[in-house]
Amino acid sequence: MSIHHTFTLLLTAPVALLLTSLGASAQEADQQTRWPVSAAVQSEAGQQIPAGAYGVAYIDAPRVATLLQLRGVTGRGTAVLKSDDSHDCLTVPIRFVAGDFGGEGISTNETHPIRLILQSARVARALAAGDDVVSDMYRISAQLDDSEADIIIQTGLSESHGFVLNPGSSIVADIFGATTGRTACSELRAQGS
Repeated sequence: MSIHHTFTLLLTAPVALLLTSLGASAQEADQQTRWPVSAAVQSEAGQQIPAGAYGVAYIDAPRVATLLQLRGVTGRGTAVLKSDDSHDCLTVPIRFVAGDFGGEGISTNETHPIRLILQSARVARALAAGDDVVSDMYRISAQLDDSEADIIIQTGLSESHGFVLNPGSSIVADIFGATTGRTACSELRAQGS
């Protein structure tokens, strides 16, 4: 075997191993949502996924900046998704950015926490697979009883905001995919049952 072939083999073996492990991670992320959609679920950290939803996204300490009429919001958070079994939830770190034309003056400060209810399997699958969720591609509502919405804004934003949920916590996640985790979850029993 020539030196060129040996060198090529040494370079391609780690890449093949890496791609194989990434494929396994993606396959695990695709095995999504076996909790009954009708079940309300709570993680061990107290995050609740309401009945009828596939997950929630929390951005606890977003920052807002305004430049004349422009307003931007950015932050980091976590998406908690119903997983492929009835004991765990899938957790995905997310980066969040939003914007609209509701700015006044020039300022920057911390703002109220943001909570989004993920009502569609398509949104949950996208986040679990490490894909961006762009609000323009989904039906967004601020009405808690809107059964047609893919994402419901519970707190922190208005319907005038366009936003992106970007799975991952670093530039490495953009290249290799977001690292998902699992957290213990349990079904919330309806009151009076």
